Amino acid sequence: MGFEAAITDYKGNAITLKNAKVVVESEDENRILLRVDLTGDETQKVFDQVLTNLARSAPPMPGFRRQKGGKTSNVPKSFLLEVLGKDRVTKFVIQEILNSTMADYAKKENINVKDKKVNTTQTADELKVLFSPGKDFGFNAILELESGSDGEN
Repeated sequence: MGFEAAITDYKGNAITLKNAKVVVESEDENRILLRVDLTGDETQKVFDQVLTNLARSAPPMPGFRRQKGGKTSNVPKSFLLEVLGKDRVTKFVIQEILNSTMADYAKKENINVKDKKVNTTQTADELKVLFSPGKDFGFNAILELESGSDGEN
C-alpha cells in the first residue's frame, strides 16, 4: 500500500509547488492515474520548510534557546534531522508534496475526488528510498473520482 493523503481544505502553512509537473497517464470514468515530477530545487524547498515547521513544534532542544515567537534558533539542519528522525521527516515531506500537488490539481481541474483521498502506486517505503532533498523526485498517484454529480458540496 502506498502513501495516502487527504486533500480536503489544504492550506495553513501550505507549500505551493509551482513547478511540479503533473501528467495524466491514464483516465477512465472514475479514476485518473497521474505522474508527478518535481525538480531538485522543489524537493529541497519542501524539505527545508517541513523541517522548519517540525522544529517549531519540537520540544526545546538542550543548548538552543528559543527566539521570541517560539522558533528554535540556529539549530543546524543535520542536528534537527537527527533529533526528529530522518524517516519521520521524509515521511512528512512526501505527505506534504502529495497533499500540495494533488489539492492543486483537483482544484485546477475542478474535479471531485472520492472521500477526498489520494493514493500513490508506489509503497511508502519505495517513496522514502526514492526521496532525497535536492534531487528530482517523482511518483504516481491515483485519484478516485466521485461518480456523477452527487459529489457537489
